[in-house]
Amino acid sequence: MSRFVRLLGAALPLAALALSAAPAAADSLLAAAPDARNLAAGGGWYAWAAPAPNGRWRLTVRNPATRVVSVPDIPDFGAPPDPAIGSDVVGSDLGQRRLVVAYSRCSGTSAISGCDVWAYDVVAGTESRVGALSTSTYSETAPSVYLGTWSFVRRGGGTRTGVTVYSRRSRATRRLTSTLARETSVTGSGSRVAYTYNSSRGGGVALRRASGDGGVVTLTSRRDDIPHSVTTTRYRAAWLEDTTAWQTTRFGSGEPDDVELMEQRRALPASVDSIATDGSVVASYLDERGVVTIAPALFGTG
Repeated sequence: MSRFVRLLGAALPLAALALSAAPAAADSLLAAAPDARNLAAGGGWYAWAAPAPNGRWRLTVRNPATRVVSVPDIPDFGAPPDPAIGSDVVGSDLGQRRLVVAYSRCSGTSAISGCDVWAYDVVAGTESRVGALSTSTYSETAPSVYLGTWSFVRRGGGTRTGVTVYSRRSRATRRLTSTLARETSVTGSGSRVAYTYNSSRGGGVALRRASGDGGVVTLTSRRDDIPHSVTTTRYRAAWLEDTTAWQTTRFGSGEPDDVELMEQRRALPASVDSIATDGSVVASYLDERGVVTIAPALFGTG
């Protein structure tokens, strides 16, 4: 039994029974990463931000083929990077697909000021600035990518700030909303972008077509605990509010106005920092120990 709520609505009366009946967890530690932040997953790879002895942060990755955890030979960060993993090559170029870890590099210890988007190629072991997204006018943050569709947030003194998408296929950049989102996630179809935000009325999660067609779909809003660690599959979005995970039901190919929310069927550890999907379900989380795989499933099949 899963806990459902209508968007912006109240929980059903059986919610408490659903949580109390949840099966015992058999989660397992996949990779030790004490006090790490911001887990991402994609193509079997994992990435996260690990604390460095000098008070700075290092990007860390886990190779699915060798199961080796390594720290790429790239400069460290003043604030924990918030990585996203995806391919920067469009669907017609599958034979040349490049899997990258995307993140922002910012000035000093800031996470929002003086930022450009960078990408680490997990196969080549090289890092490069994503010139099509990065500008001198804006500070670009919160990138994510799927098959050549990039989403990110532009901040700064220009007139076109907010959640923005770039298509490698068309070489076009489009602003989706003026909201200065905290995080973005391109869905597994590449057709939508989910993003988290905080406003004077509280935190929320919204969804918008990458094409700019249609309006903004609010998945949740006016939350006291600001949603974070947003992650998506082809037709779902999931995120954390404090230490509680939420996931949408399948939004399908039309406008997802009738989407419901499911709350986790059992509690996550109090130290949970972030969650990640394996492309179809929320399959792992990061806590004070490191990267943990989830068993049994955190959500039902609604």
